[in-house]
Amino acid sequence: MARTSSHVAAPRSHCEALAWNAPGLRRWERVRVVRRTCDCETVFYELCQAGSLRFIRRTMRTAGAPQVEESDRWLAAEADAMWTALLFGLVR
Repeated sequence: MARTSSHVAAPRSHCEALAWNAPGLRRWERVRVVRRTCDCETVFYELCQAGSLRFIRRTMRTAGAPQVEESDRWLAAEADAMWTALLFGLVR
């Protein structure tokens, strides 16, 4: 089971923007959630792994269906660094 982080810090003044894309799931691709943030907020995040690559999934609750977007995919070390930066408000 994925470990839960409490909450994402507010974006800092020098926060960098991540590129967010439509979900890139392929029906043969298995995705495992490695870590996730608390889902008590309107927006929550999951660090996912598909094959040898990782990415961050962002879910935004809206009045209609939730909007799901994904970051680019990275090797584990780079994805883990981005995840940490996200938690500390350095990227969004």
